[in-house]
Amino acid sequence: MMSLEQIRASVKSQMDAWQAMAEAFEKQMHLGKREAFDRLEQQKQMFREGLDRLKSETERSRGMIDSQRQALATAFDELRVQLSLGRAETRDLFTAQQKALQDAISKVDRELNRNLESLTDTVGEGYVRWVDTVKAEYEAASAHFAETQARQRENWQAARQTFEKQLEIYHNQLAEAQKQAVEQAQRIQGTLAAGMDHLRDSFTRLFQVSGKDGEK
Repeated sequence: MMSLEQIRASVKSQMDAWQAMAEAFEKQMHLGKREAFDRLEQQKQMFREGLDRLKSETERSRGMIDSQRQALATAFDELRVQLSLGRAETRDLFTAQQKALQDAISKVDRELNRNLESLTDTVGEGYVRWVDTVKAEYEAASAHFAETQARQRENWQAARQTFEKQLEIYHNQLAEAQKQAVEQAQRIQGTLAAGMDHLRDSFTRLFQVSGKDGEK
């Protein structure tokens, strides 16, 4: 298996990550806070199911000794626990859960990277895809702590329409890049990365309340 860093740096993985982020923004923009967090919980459930399949694949690997297999299984189990935690009702709890999830992901990363020779690229690619998807949903959901106040602003609809236009343009750029050969897609990676940074900032501003703090 390639290292997770190599997989994440590949054009395909970057495209998939940007696609997941754009989809999270698009879906959650039209949702209220409760519905946005319901969507996050659904994505976490899908990650748990994907993680179970990945764990089964690693357990069937014949290239690891028992201690390596056990260490990896333990890391998978700890990540699954974090994905099974209940809905966070406050920003502080949400942030704490997000950090704990990232810590568990980092542990799985280390164990997968220690067993590169015993695993296939399919395992690593599947894992990276699920991690990127859940991270995208967490980032999009975090904006909803201020959604009640934000939707009361007079310029909410105008701001949303502007964001929707930006999102449509980005979707078209991403779709075109995904059709191209790897060599061609690499040429516009910088454009797509900059576009995603702009979308991320715009999405966050859409839910921010000028001069006020969001829900604690």
